[in-house]
Amino acid sequence: MKQLLKALESGKRRGYDEVRQINSVSYLFQYAIKKENGVFSTYVLRIEESKYDVFEDYACEEMKTFQIFENAIEHLKAKGAEISKITSIKGTLPF
Repeated sequence: MKQLLKALESGKRRGYDEVRQINSVSYLFQYAIKKENGVFSTYVLRIEESKYDVFEDYACEEMKTFQIFENAIEHLKAKGAEISKITSIKGTLPF
Protein backbone atom coordinates (compact mmCIF):
# COMPACT_ATOMS: atom_id res chain seq x y z
CA MET A 1 0.00 0.00 0.00
CA LYS A 2 2.90 2.34 0.76
CA GLN A 3 4.37 1.75 -2.70
CA LEU A 4 1.04 2.56 -4.32
CA LEU A 5 0.71 5.80 -2.38
CA LYS A 6 4.31 6.73 -3.20
CA ALA A 7 3.69 6.17 -6.93
CA LEU A 8 0.50 8.26 -6.81
CA GLU A 9 2.27 11.03 -4.91
CA SER A 10 4.87 11.17 -7.69
CA GLY A 11 2.16 11.69 -10.33
CA LYS A 12 1.83 8.14 -11.61
CA ARG A 13 -1.47 6.49 -12.49
CA ARG A 14 -2.18 2.97 -11.37
CA GLY A 15 -4.84 0.37 -12.12
CA TYR A 16 -5.70 -2.90 -13.81
CA ASP A 17 -8.36 -4.57 -15.89
CA GLU A 18 -9.77 -8.05 -15.96
CA VAL A 19 -12.56 -10.12 -17.47
CA ARG A 20 -15.05 -11.74 -15.09
CA GLN A 21 -17.93 -14.12 -15.67
CA ILE A 22 -21.27 -13.04 -14.17
CA ASN A 23 -24.21 -15.36 -14.84
CA SER A 24 -22.31 -16.92 -17.77
CA VAL A 25 -21.70 -13.49 -19.35
CA SER A 26 -18.18 -12.05 -19.74
CA TYR A 27 -17.65 -8.52 -18.48
CA LEU A 28 -14.60 -6.30 -18.72
CA PHE A 29 -13.81 -4.44 -15.51
CA GLN A 30 -11.24 -1.69 -15.27
CA TYR A 31 -10.10 0.06 -12.10
CA ALA A 32 -7.72 3.00 -11.84
CA ILE A 33 -6.52 5.65 -9.40
CA LYS A 34 -4.45 8.82 -9.68
CA LYS A 35 -3.60 11.87 -7.61
CA GLU A 36 -3.82 15.26 -9.21
CA ASN A 37 -3.93 18.70 -7.58
CA GLY A 38 -3.99 17.10 -4.13
CA VAL A 39 -7.09 15.00 -4.88
CA PHE A 40 -7.32 11.24 -5.45
CA SER A 41 -9.48 10.29 -8.45
CA THR A 42 -10.83 6.80 -9.02
CA TYR A 43 -12.15 5.28 -12.22
CA VAL A 44 -14.34 2.19 -12.53
CA LEU A 45 -15.56 0.66 -15.79
CA ARG A 46 -17.86 -2.30 -16.37
CA ILE A 47 -19.02 -3.43 -19.79
CA GLU A 48 -20.26 -6.67 -21.23
CA GLU A 49 -17.60 -7.90 -23.65
CA SER A 50 -20.12 -8.57 -26.41
CA LYS A 51 -21.25 -4.92 -26.22
CA TYR A 52 -17.78 -3.41 -26.50
CA ASP A 53 -18.42 -2.29 -30.09
CA VAL A 54 -21.26 -0.06 -28.81
CA PHE A 55 -19.30 1.15 -25.81
CA GLU A 56 -21.11 4.50 -25.51
CA ASP A 57 -24.47 2.77 -25.08
CA TYR A 58 -23.52 0.00 -22.64
CA ALA A 59 -20.45 1.02 -20.63
CA CYS A 60 -20.94 1.82 -16.96
CA GLU A 61 -18.19 4.29 -16.13
CA GLU A 62 -17.73 6.08 -12.85
CA MET A 63 -15.19 8.67 -11.76
CA LYS A 64 -15.09 9.92 -8.18
CA THR A 65 -12.71 12.14 -6.24
CA PHE A 66 -11.53 11.82 -2.66
CA GLN A 67 -9.45 14.00 -0.38
CA ILE A 68 -8.14 10.99 1.56
CA PHE A 69 -6.21 8.07 0.03
CA GLU A 70 -7.83 5.45 2.26
CA ASN A 71 -11.33 6.59 1.22
CA ALA A 72 -10.40 6.22 -2.46
CA ILE A 73 -9.07 2.71 -1.80
CA GLU A 74 -12.20 1.72 0.13
CA HIS A 75 -14.36 2.95 -2.74
CA LEU A 76 -12.43 0.84 -5.25
CA LYS A 77 -12.76 -2.19 -2.96
CA ALA A 78 -16.51 -1.60 -2.66
CA LYS A 79 -16.71 -1.63 -6.46
CA GLY A 80 -14.99 -5.03 -6.61
CA ALA A 81 -11.35 -4.07 -7.09
CA GLU A 82 -8.58 -6.19 -5.62
CA ILE A 83 -6.08 -3.63 -4.43
CA SER A 84 -3.22 -6.13 -4.64
CA LYS A 85 -3.73 -6.25 -8.43
CA ILE A 86 -3.27 -2.50 -8.92
CA THR A 87 -0.07 -1.83 -10.81
CA SER A 88 1.27 0.41 -13.58
CA ILE A 89 -1.29 0.69 -16.35
CA LYS A 90 -0.32 -0.74 -19.72
CA GLY A 91 -1.92 0.58 -22.88
CA THR A 92 -4.53 3.30 -22.96
CA LEU A 93 -5.01 5.24 -19.75
CA PRO A 94 -8.62 5.56 -18.60
CA PHE A 95 -8.10 9.14 -17.45
